[in-house]
Amino acid sequence: MKQRTHYALLLAFIAIILISSSLYAQQVDLGSIQKQRPIRYVAIGGSLSAGVRDGGLTRESQISSFPNLLAKQMGLLNFKQPLFDSTFRNGIGYQKVENHNGILKFTHISENTLSEKNLSRIEGVVDNLAIPFLKISNIRVDESMRGSFLPAFERNSYDHIYRYVDQQREGKASYYWLVNNKIDTADFFTLEIGMHDFVSYYKNGGYGQSISMMTNDREGYYPEDDLIQLLFSKGAKGVIANVPDVLRFPYFQHYKLSDIKKISGDQLFAEFNGKLQVRRLNKNDLLIPTENTSTLFTNVSSIGRSPDVPLMDEDVIGAEEKVDVGVYNSWITTIAILNRMPVVDLNGLYSKILDEDFVTDDGVKIDPSYPNGNFFSADGIHPTKIGQAVIANEFIKTINSYYGVQIPLINIKEIK
Repeated sequence: MKQRTHYALLLAFIAIILISSSLYAQQVDLGSIQKQRPIRYVAIGGSLSAGVRDGGLTRESQISSFPNLLAKQMGLLNFKQPLFDSTFRNGIGYQKVENHNGILKFTHISENTLSEKNLSRIEGVVDNLAIPFLKISNIRVDESMRGSFLPAFERNSYDHIYRYVDQQREGKASYYWLVNNKIDTADFFTLEIGMHDFVSYYKNGGYGQSISMMTNDREGYYPEDDLIQLLFSKGAKGVIANVPDVLRFPYFQHYKLSDIKKISGDQLFAEFNGKLQVRRLNKNDLLIPTENTSTLFTNVSSIGRSPDVPLMDEDVIGAEEKVDVGVYNSWITTIAILNRMPVVDLNGLYSKILDEDFVTDDGVKIDPSYPNGNFFSADGIHPTKIGQAVIANEFIKTINSYYGVQIPLINIKEIK
């Protein structure tokens, strides 16, 4: 009899939790974006929205992505993500980083021997349609259109798109096509994109890639606005995020030329001009943590110490290769104004964090130090779980302010 009583109490307790969850979902004041039926929120964009962390994408990092956190705070109980299944929980793998007296060593961890395009297909409705490593220049382009207009073609984002299409469409699906075909109606959207264009460019030392689309060479081509108009036609309101100054991220700032010169001397050399010439490094150069630049901290190699054996162009970001993210962000602002939608100022948020001047609303100091801080993950580029929550709160503040919504902020102290 006692067992039955305990069982009945347990069922009642579970019922109370479920009812409370349901009531919570209804109690969040969604203001002007609320409709009679439960709203549908969709996330559109690139690596941040997908949940990239530690240089890769796993089931765990997908779950901690800011769109998923935002959906929970909005009281949406059925926000569908393209989660990796239990067989390949670590998806496309992730990185670990070790810091040996300033020298960074990255190790890729993956139990998956398949390429991403051979991972399980995604069936049914998906609300987070963000694609890791997606570039602005790829929004309207599919692989079959590849040509000279796509310098240093990257297939990372296209491999992920394979998960959404059937065999007949493989290689022939652009991101715009994907959004149009996977979303019939929507009420609200977040659009975050553009960061990987800068990340990819700088990780290659500015060599062999074009960044002109992000700085001056649009000629009337604005695929971000195409996405917005498409989402408007589906019935959605939304917000768009600008892009942080990627070059300030730890990955690009960790190796200091002044520190290396103390070990290797002032005579350091690198290729330039399409690898046709060699020059001496100067104080305006940034060294990417590559295998070549790491040897400058030791005496195991002559690379970089002689004009006959220079660093590669891909190892160094020269002064003339640095670009102003403000140009792209001004376009984002203009697009937002024309479409009467707010901008989530990720550039301002990251600037405060990188200046070590950001404390969350619940009193958590956000530490940008690397690799032991709480904001940047092991890759020195993408955010940690805490970082994603901080970004989610920035979206919430913008949504609340512009749309008259009362979405509660995430308690960062509770993130583990």
